Amino acid sequence: MLFLISQYSWLDTSTSREAIMYKSILLTTLGAVSLSLQGCEEPQASEFDNLSVLLAELEEKTSSNMVFIEGGSFIMGDFGAVGDDDVWRPYFPATIEEDKPHEVTLSSYYLSNQKTTWADFDTYLLANQLDVIERIYSENRDRTPYSQDPSSRYFIEKPAQVTWQEAKGYCQWMGAQTALPLDLPTSAQWEFAARNRGSKDWLYSTHDGKYLNSNYEMAELVHEGAEFVPVGSRLPPNPLGIYDMLDNGEEWVNDWFSKAYYRESDGVVDPQGPAQGAKKVIRNLGTDSLSFSFSRRGSSESVPSFAAEGERLIMEYTFRCAAQSNSLIQKNTDRKVTGVR
Repeated sequence: MLFLISQYSWLDTSTSREAIMYKSILLTTLGAVSLSLQGCEEPQASEFDNLSVLLAELEEKTSSNMVFIEGGSFIMGDFGAVGDDDVWRPYFPATIEEDKPHEVTLSSYYLSNQKTTWADFDTYLLANQLDVIERIYSENRDRTPYSQDPSSRYFIEKPAQVTWQEAKGYCQWMGAQTALPLDLPTSAQWEFAARNRGSKDWLYSTHDGKYLNSNYEMAELVHEGAEFVPVGSRLPPNPLGIYDMLDNGEEWVNDWFSKAYYRESDGVVDPQGPAQGAKKVIRNLGTDSLSFSFSRRGSSESVPSFAAEGERLIMEYTFRCAAQSNSLIQKNTDRKVTGVR
């Protein structure tokens, strides 16, 4: 995909995020025309000026969105259920046996306070000259990056819905750009952050003085409107300052899925999950019941799907990146958050 910028100097008069994204859309078309007229020429460095600005913005955003999470020990897993009065019933049996409660100790780390958006992911695709496609059933079709249509699945502010390999590739690439040890979070890191450093007292991400009185009210809030909404727009953050840990799409984590792993892993430190497997773990089922909100299940790492009359509708999941280090990120030292217990 060729982007011709130097031949159209008027395109460089604005560096706003919206203008840059709009330029990228225009340049996709211009590039296609140029290829048909000039053949497959190698792009010059000056022709990627707009992409350079996008990358600089993305690097700054990635660093500033990282929230420091102080490590500690907690009981991970399915430890009970919550009733309509939002009171824990720890004597209820665990809903999923493979999520047997077990003690886990984590080192400090960083986690993005937002899911990765389509704008972020499209910049990754363009920077690496990867195909910008949409997947419909068993077909891959070209699409225009940086969609400005709020009703579109690919709207720039909505969470990117990708395969596990794509999520992993993005985080590691972003780590190389920022010189940070970025990767997908482990399942334990994700749950520790989602539950406000492992607290059992934390119910919903609306626990900011504005209580919802029942699971029913949560259901109305979570399920109203579109399936995917712009990141951080539907619910307030949890006490750690992290958005969308309850809804707005299931999330990939780094671990392989295993029904037996956690039954045999009590007292582990910084668990990474099984060494191998057939499926990757996804977290946040995005339902109205807290018991399931933090649930863990497995899905194929490549193209999670189900078949219908010989066709495949590809189901993809959202993600966010974590910094696998307890050292402070320089750009983020004024945003250190340890949460409340």
